[in-house]
Amino acid sequence: MNNEHLAEDFELLAIGEQLRYRMHLAPDLVRDRRHHLRVYSCSFDAADCLSWLIEENEAPSRVAAVFLMNILQKSRILHHVTDDHLFKDQHLFFRFRQDDNTFPVTQVTRLFFFAQRLHDRLHSEPQSCLRKFQAGDKIVADAFKGAEFAQWLIRKNESRNLDEAVVSCQQLLDAGLIKCLDGVPSAKFRVADNFYNFAFDFNYRRRLHDLFLLPNVQKEASMQNIKFLPKTASAYEIYPGFDSHGNGSLSPMSPTPTLFSDTSSGSGGSPSTLNPFRPAFERRHIAKERMLEPDSGFVRKVIQVESDAVGYGFVLRGASPCYIQTVDPDGPAHKAGVKVGQYLYSVNDIIVFDRTHKDVASVIVDSHGKIRLVVFAEGDSPKC
Repeated sequence: MNNEHLAEDFELLAIGEQLRYRMHLAPDLVRDRRHHLRVYSCSFDAADCLSWLIEENEAPSRVAAVFLMNILQKSRILHHVTDDHLFKDQHLFFRFRQDDNTFPVTQVTRLFFFAQRLHDRLHSEPQSCLRKFQAGDKIVADAFKGAEFAQWLIRKNESRNLDEAVVSCQQLLDAGLIKCLDGVPSAKFRVADNFYNFAFDFNYRRRLHDLFLLPNVQKEASMQNIKFLPKTASAYEIYPGFDSHGNGSLSPMSPTPTLFSDTSSGSGGSPSTLNPFRPAFERRHIAKERMLEPDSGFVRKVIQVESDAVGYGFVLRGASPCYIQTVDPDGPAHKAGVKVGQYLYSVNDIIVFDRTHKDVASVIVDSHGKIRLVVFAEGDSPKC
């Protein structure tokens, strides 16, 4: 199996499934609809759906939303109720294939939904086989031993016997849905005391615009000239201390760098204007649109950071986009892989690529100790 391609397939399935769940929760969006004396159950109106997607920050524009919904349609996650139309900004009825039992069963989809079901069952049962595992200086709370997991599969009727349980676990390991935590990483699942956990983050809340993080979607968007920057006021329209490129001046009106580490009170993440970390990074001007191009030399990376007692340990500067100016070499951001010179695309699934410094700082401060960053990084980012 090509795990790189599988990871993209799994991410696409997760985005589609979570969108389906949220749309079902939206009042009067997904319901039975009648057309020419025929009733289409669990369907939604495409034009109404687009309005909802914009209101819920699922997509930055109607054009981008149509493009993304077409990606889901081509991936056979949703379809027109009579399969006569591509998704478009018109009053046409569509529905998710999971809702009318037309979803294609493949090795990829079978593994994904099998892993998702196991993940949900393990985390919902008070006496499952999950336990804590010490991995260096980090504690993994949702780990499981190979032997105990195989026996759990049998008890929960997910496997008929041990041989079948081992085959299922091996398939999950091969697909990159679970990973070994201790010892030398092995390509073979071991029914022993080796610890494993889920490598795919089923808990993370994805939005439709997260499809733009997938390389194949980026290429198609570039070919169709789809722009997906959110339409918000740029920094220089709000702060006189910024020029048209979002570069800060020495004017008293310009926002000072925000340090996401509280070295004075230990309150855990309050912004400060102090800047004790070195070296600092002064960004060169790079057009936002250039970063989005496949051949720009920038790559997107997903980084999850959990704050310690004094914060995240990095300094944020600039606007539209903000970038990492300095990183505390002993802080959690450095350990997670945050590097000087990276540009912020999103924070906790909120696109901040075109937002002001003040807005981005507010999103990070309100994240309650955990942030999932999507950053643009050059091939050779400055060293921290």
